Amino acid sequence: MKKLTLFFLLLVVTVAIHAQNIAQKLSDKVSVQFPTKPSEKTMNGATIFYATDKDTSKGFGALVFDLSAMGLMGDPIEMMGDSFWDQLKAGMSSQMAGASISKDLITKFKEKNSLYVEIDGANSSDDNLKGKKAFGYIFFIGPVLHQVLFYSTNPSAKAADGQAFFDSVEIGK
Repeated sequence: MKKLTLFFLLLVVTVAIHAQNIAQKLSDKVSVQFPTKPSEKTMNGATIFYATDKDTSKGFGALVFDLSAMGLMGDPIEMMGDSFWDQLKAGMSSQMAGASISKDLITKFKEKNSLYVEIDGANSSDDNLKGKKAFGYIFFIGPVLHQVLFYSTNPSAKAADGQAFFDSVEIGK
C-alpha cells in the first residue's frame, strides 16, 4: 500500500510540474508565460521566442526588437503618433510571405498603446503562418518593440482562444 501511495504521489507531482507554464523574460520590463519551453532565435536584430502546445495545433510567439540601434530613443507612438502603426503594418505585410492582415485596431494592451492584429495565413508560404490564423498585440516600451502572437491551425479560431497567453504578459514599471 505504501508503494502504491508513493507511486501515486510521484505521478501527481510529475504531472503538476509538467503542467506549469514557463516564464520567459522578453526584455527588461516584459515577461510572458509560455505553455512549454520556447525556442529562441535572433534574426535581423530581433529576438524571437516560439512554443507550441502538445499537439502543435496552437503556437505562441513573442518578438522583441530594440530600435535604439536605428537611432530611435523613445516610444515612436508618443513621438510620431498613431500614423506610425500604419508604417509598421506596411513593413509587416511585406514580410508575411502571402499572409494578410485581416483586421487591425489601435487599442490599449496592458495600459500600453498597441496595435491589435489578426493575420490570415491561408495563402502564406512562411512556415510559421502557412495555413494558420494568428492574433496578437504589438506595443512599445521606449524604443523597444514587443509583439505577442497566438497562432492556430483551426480555421474557426478566435482571439479568445489565446486569451490566457495574452493575460500572462506582465509589464513592469
